[in-house]
Formats: sequence, C-alpha cells, structure tokens
Amino acid sequence: MAVRRISAETLIELAVATLRRELQPVLPPERRYTAAMIANALEIARREILTDGESARWELIDHLYPEGDGDLRWLAADIRSGKVSAAQVPGLHERLRAIVVEELRIRNPRLLKSRQGSS
Repeated sequence: MAVRRISAETLIELAVATLRRELQPVLPPERRYTAAMIANALEIARREILTDGESARWELIDHLYPEGDGDLRWLAADIRSGKVSAAQVPGLHERLRAIVVEELRIRNPRLLKSRQGSS
C-alpha cells in the first residue's frame, strides 16, 4: 500500500485552521492574541513556501552584484550613496516595486490587495 505524503503547505493550512477553529476560541482572552500571531506567522510561512518570493530580489541583486556579494542592505546603501541610481540601472524603480510587491504578497496580501484596488 502506497503511503500518501502530505505537503508542508497542507500541513500548515490544517494547523492554522485547527488553531483558529478549535483552540483560539477556548483560550483565555489574554492568550488569544498570541494564538492569532502564531496563526499569522504560519500563514506567512505557508505563502512563502508556495511562492518563489525572492525572484525579483535576486534578479536585481545578481544583475548589480554579479560576483554574488550583494544583498538588499548593500543595495539600499548604494542607492543612498548614489552609487546605484535610476540613471545607471534602467527600470530600477520598477524592479524595486516588484520586490516590494513580492514581499507584500507573502507578508501582507490584504494590504497589497487594498493598495492595488485604490491605484
């Protein structure tokens, strides 16, 4: 008999649903916020697993730092210092926006949806 493996995404989804449906309502009021934070963290982890959330980030980082020694902190410092600018990097603003959108899609999809609806 073949054993069916449950994916990490499904396990997290089941854990969140159980936490919200069965445990959170019976917790003392002072513990419900903590349970909500745990459920939210699990949902973020699930979305992170489901998406390749760093593709826009790494595409830009790899383009600007081909030796593999860059990260977002370096990029931010280089932008502030003027070492990297929109004049030097075509489409820089659009690429930075894509990074923010990817991050919001994982961390706060409701905010992203509300912002996209108002644009």
